[in-house]
Amino acid sequence: MRRHFVWLLLGVVLMLVGGVGLSLWFSLKAERQNRDGLLRLHAESARDGVKRRLDHYRSLVDKLARDPELEDLLRFGGSPAPQDWVQSRQPLIPDLHGLTLLTPEGEVLGDGTTLRIGPDCRAELRSRQPLRGRRLHLQRGVGGRDHLDLVSAVRGVDNELLGGVLLSMRLDALKRILEEAAHPGQTLTLLDAAGKTVVSNGEVADAAHEVRLDVGEGGWTLVGRMPGQTLTHSGKAQLIAGGATLLAVLLLLQASMLHLRRAMLRDIDATRDALTALAHGEPVQAIVPHYVEFAPTAGEINLIALQLQAQREQLEHLSLTDPLTGLPNRRAFETRFPQALGFAGRGLRIALVLLDIDYFKRINDSFGHGVGDQVLLALAQTLKALTRRADLPARLAGDEFVILLADLDTAGVALWYRRLADHFRSELAALGLDIQTGISAGQTWLRRTSRDTMNDALGRADRALYQAKASGRNQIVIDAPLDETGAG
Repeated sequence: MRRHFVWLLLGVVLMLVGGVGLSLWFSLKAERQNRDGLLRLHAESARDGVKRRLDHYRSLVDKLARDPELEDLLRFGGSPAPQDWVQSRQPLIPDLHGLTLLTPEGEVLGDGTTLRIGPDCRAELRSRQPLRGRRLHLQRGVGGRDHLDLVSAVRGVDNELLGGVLLSMRLDALKRILEEAAHPGQTLTLLDAAGKTVVSNGEVADAAHEVRLDVGEGGWTLVGRMPGQTLTHSGKAQLIAGGATLLAVLLLLQASMLHLRRAMLRDIDATRDALTALAHGEPVQAIVPHYVEFAPTAGEINLIALQLQAQREQLEHLSLTDPLTGLPNRRAFETRFPQALGFAGRGLRIALVLLDIDYFKRINDSFGHGVGDQVLLALAQTLKALTRRADLPARLAGDEFVILLADLDTAGVALWYRRLADHFRSELAALGLDIQTGISAGQTWLRRTSRDTMNDALGRADRALYQAKASGRNQIVIDAPLDETGAG
């Protein structure tokens, strides 16, 4: 009996140690995956911010180069003088390092010192001839005063090259983007094609995790790093709880071996089932121990199960949601579409409306992507405001949106579109956007036949949308009357 007790005790101890160790391993693995995912998410956010900032700089220098005064100023040297023109624009540009006009050969027009264009920069411009080369160039300055040089050519009405505008921007804005995107403990570093640091929000000693993303700008790379962590506070608590539980088991076994044996086996089986469910990504039933000594271990396992379930739900939500507008994305629409097709097969009227913002590319080119994002958000808010519980709006890509409308006839769809167009204009006005745009829409009905597919329905709606644009935009075109589609 004693030998059996010893072996039983040893078996219980080994199982509990294994269970605690396995739960700790799952905890460390889940935390590492979570940290890696957050690092990549923050790095992607910083990369997108850098791209938007560089696009803004290009748009700014191109806008300066289109100034009507420049053609006469560069061709005839009229009034104001080049230096006066530059100095009148300098206070209007944030994060400005230097601004000047160039001759077609890359010579600086005006006093370089006053215009913040140093002698090294002037010599480099003459040798590089930027008006015939790359538009964006990273200039390594003296004393860490690195800056970005952006150049845009100024041409006459006959397309003659008259000169150019050089805009030198400090790297402060790029550094702020990295600082705002980085999570505590993370560093984000922007490297040039030679692997030298452009900007960074700090350094990490002994970085254990690293993410590299291509910025797509002259070989630039965004590197995200964070330190490793071998044992978390939760893991230490698990080890302490496991040791206390083992001691309690030894004391209880001495008093009532048989009764404790049955209780221990039940608790061990529950723990093993929970860990197995965790390993397979299945829902975990909460472990309710029979003895209080097992409560810390059970509590840790229950906590890990809840954390993993919450992480899975969060990742699933992120994979089905458009990050800019908060609407369902194309993947979510594809997931829900078969259900809508099933409703149509049972005789319910389901309208699919494909929406497109008129002149959206022109808005981005003229006002910048920031304003374009505001227009997208205005349409998203409009769809949310007009959506019923039975409807499904989604953003497919770019400025292309789609919505499934339930139980509306042709007149109801037309009325819904008029409300959409009015509400969209109200949203733009609330944002202070005075932009000439509207919503073009193409509508089709989901058919009762089982051979109808999402691609077929989108194709019909896309053809109707094309007709709406060809007919003058800012209108809706119905693919076919309700009684001709086999819908409803």
